[in-house]
Amino acid sequence: MALLLDLEEARQRLVMALQLVRQDRFLLGGLRDGRLKVIIDSNAPSPLPLRRTMDLSPLARRSLYERTTLAICSYIEDGAISSLDDWELDWPSLIYAPVGLTQARPVGLLMIGSRKRHWYDQEDVSYVSSLAVTMTPCVSAVTGPLGRLRPKERQVAQLLGESMSAAEIAEALKVERKQAEALIASVMRKLSLRSRKQIGQFLPNHPVSVGGFLI
Repeated sequence: MALLLDLEEARQRLVMALQLVRQDRFLLGGLRDGRLKVIIDSNAPSPLPLRRTMDLSPLARRSLYERTTLAICSYIEDGAISSLDDWELDWPSLIYAPVGLTQARPVGLLMIGSRKRHWYDQEDVSYVSSLAVTMTPCVSAVTGPLGRLRPKERQVAQLLGESMSAAEIAEALKVERKQAEALIASVMRKLSLRSRKQIGQFLPNHPVSVGGFLI
């Protein structure tokens, strides 16, 4: 059974997918209280403990407000680039892509950057835009309603989405039926659901293929 939220797997898939685009760093974050909650940062050796937040830059805010992908290329000399921390300010080439379903309010942002000046063409922009959309379930699982659930409850939510009964969930998780029922009740309460069938609105859709990769 696949876990609903596996940040290491999501990171690896992003790394593979972004090999098709010129970039030296990427960051995936979810929106929370007007700030960006960092979920995956390629500059970190492994998925972060989901506690880091950062302010949105003006360009990031513009991308989210307009719900459109922005490609930026400045005239900074390549030899003048020294900072890694302020990459949004110091790097010459960047792409900001809103994370979210089409015509819906963005739930996060995918950012990529290049240390050297690079002109991103429309094919690059379209590809990164599509990739950002496929990351919607991952971001929603962290910053959306699913983020309220503990790891075991996320598994229960996924099994409920597969129309499993309490007995089947207990068997799948190798727990007593009473414990499975308690977990189900906790999931229903935290997500404010009246029917188990409503769980589907919070769960990821089937994997989407982007550039030959399943995300």
